[in-house]
Amino acid sequence: MKKLLLRIFLFLIVASICFVFVFTYKIFSEGNKIFSSNDNQSILKQFEQLIFNPINELKGENNNRINILLLGIGGENHNGGSLTDTIMILSIKPFEKEAALLSIPRDLYVNIPETNMNTKINAIKSYGDKKNNNGISLLKSVIKEISDLDIHYFVQLDFQGFIKIIDDLGGIDVYLENDIIDPSYPNFTNGYDPFYISSGWHHLDGQTALKVARSRHSKMGDFDRIQRQQKIIKVTKQKIFEQYTNFDIFAFNNILSSLSENMITDIQLQEIPRFYTIARDTKNNNITADVIDTKKYLNRTYVGMGYTLESKDKDYTKIKNLSSNIFDFEIPDKQLELIKEENGKIEIQNGTGTLDLANKVSKDLEGLGLQIMNSKNIPPPDFTGVKIIDNSNDFKENTLQLLKNKFEAIIDKPNSASPPKADFIIILGSGY
Repeated sequence: MKKLLLRIFLFLIVASICFVFVFTYKIFSEGNKIFSSNDNQSILKQFEQLIFNPINELKGENNNRINILLLGIGGENHNGGSLTDTIMILSIKPFEKEAALLSIPRDLYVNIPETNMNTKINAIKSYGDKKNNNGISLLKSVIKEISDLDIHYFVQLDFQGFIKIIDDLGGIDVYLENDIIDPSYPNFTNGYDPFYISSGWHHLDGQTALKVARSRHSKMGDFDRIQRQQKIIKVTKQKIFEQYTNFDIFAFNNILSSLSENMITDIQLQEIPRFYTIARDTKNNNITADVIDTKKYLNRTYVGMGYTLESKDKDYTKIKNLSSNIFDFEIPDKQLELIKEENGKIEIQNGTGTLDLANKVSKDLEGLGLQIMNSKNIPPPDFTGVKIIDNSNDFKENTLQLLKNKFEAIIDKPNSASPPKADFIIILGSGY
């Protein structure tokens, strides 16, 4: 009996050693692909640090602003697969637990550093990689010139990686404000794969979410596409942290295995737990989003046969000001006067499950000069994000536009015959 127990004990020890070896090898092999851009430490040393001595302060954290360059590329089997189809700066204020997304249009016409040549910003990284394999450094320097922000990290994801993330989460629920009618959505063989989807709520798998994020066929073209991308990022972030409430090394290993061919970053392995904690604690209601658009910052131009965008001021002063103050929700004085004249009354209904959130939102809106009639907690509604019931019948359009922009809300009409007391009812759903 003792010999049998000893054999079982020895077997369990050997099996455990084998498991640790295989598990560690998988992290090494997959991590070498994803974290290959970091040449400061070997992946073995990074893994050791991840387990025994994770980093507690990220680059930029001591200045209360971490800037991460988010890049989306087509990848293999896509025309122009090395071009940065999506360019965003994700800024995080860890002390306030706030974040902001600033999208840069891919058609922005910029100078290639240390040359007399210009090109669209989506070609900068590809140019640098072909020239001397410094595409990321070159793009970071261009982003610095435009925004005056130090870029501490970058994350690059290709289309297949995007699809995998959405599918691994079981899909995402997204509200589309307008129909997408795109008869010339590209396929993988230089042809077309017409894409049509109606406005309203949709549960999107990875393939469909990619089409929603890529299609440019709408009134505002690339700018509508950018807003959809920002919305998808927020929804995806929310679902990730619903499924993984704490950092899980085994789940992390599965993510590495899934994305090893589709993602690269200069974030170090031992920085991941700190990133995870900061991202988890930053709720969607504390994430602002903006885009460098043609209303304030850019002019439409044509270079040769191509359409491009140029800064209204050659030194990017307005864009730098936006980058610096993106966390501040500002209302023009003229709009404030009109809102005051409208004298709109607001009720807040909190269905998030966070009991004090209604009062926090009330104080925030009162700080903007709005009148809060009532705030209360309600059972969770059947939608995510924010819905605003417009009881004013569009007669208080300035107040409505302010609320819509601030909350990125869905606007709905009243469904009750009884006259409401509030002009606007703000309903906070899950994910806010």
